[in-house]
Amino acid sequence: MGKIKVHISLRNMSGAPKAFAALDGEKYEISCRKSNAPMSDEEIIASIADKDAVYFGIDPYYSAEILKGAKNLKLMTFAGVGFENYVDAAAAKKLGIEIKNAPGVNAVSVAELAVGLALDALRKITFLNGASERPVSRELKNMKIGLIGFGNINRAIYKILKDGFGADVRFWNRDAATPLDIILSESDMIFIAITANEETQNFIDAEKIAKMKDGVILINPARPSLVEEKALLSALKSGKIAAAAQDGYYESEYFKKLSSDRFIATPHIGARTKEAHDAMDSKTVQNIVDFFES
Repeated sequence: MGKIKVHISLRNMSGAPKAFAALDGEKYEISCRKSNAPMSDEEIIASIADKDAVYFGIDPYYSAEILKGAKNLKLMTFAGVGFENYVDAAAAKKLGIEIKNAPGVNAVSVAELAVGLALDALRKITFLNGASERPVSRELKNMKIGLIGFGNINRAIYKILKDGFGADVRFWNRDAATPLDIILSESDMIFIAITANEETQNFIDAEKIAKMKDGVILINPARPSLVEEKALLSALKSGKIAAAAQDGYYESEYFKKLSSDRFIATPHIGARTKEAHDAMDSKTVQNIVDFFES
């Protein structure tokens, strides 16, 4: 039996992550993506054609046709949690390719960014950079804060807000917690961090926004698709939502016309910390070892 061939299909890589040194060189053969440039389907297929495992991120997208071209592929392991937008998971399952991810390893990094976005939206830090006006704001400690979802990210946000700011924080999830209508109607600030999929697309829509307090602040560190674009734009323009911040962009140009004291968006950088990357690499190595050696 030959070596297990593992391809690292991540951008901005000059070589294999340090964590991959833990893989036995007698058992594994590691290859890395050579360019940050966009890849054609043919180039993607060629890069994984003879590989047993692929460590992938948000680029490129692994379609059904691409996966069919990877005859030896048995395992795909994702640099993060929500991989559904970056691989045809149904096609992978049909082809017998297992997909693993790294739940929880980037939760603190994402949570810290989310709280930073919340402070920016509340205190208008970025907007007031260099300005002379001095608006009066509020303290997080004296606001009612609601969390939609209570997975790893919102648990970390809860701890930061509760322990660090002494805030009044409540959460909702599908199992047992504060009712969603209470979170919507009583919160001064709302964080949403749930899995983005077909079921949760536009989870925050016009109907749910109508139930929110006037002047609420909405923070979305997960995926833009969780909040209905048109409903959010309308609520920002009317003032129903005083400010919103999210880690990701909508395709619409309309949001670019909003003042940055109303809408803040970052280019999906929640997990872009050294600690999160190191943890994702280590988890990926563990996923590979568990799959091929267990």
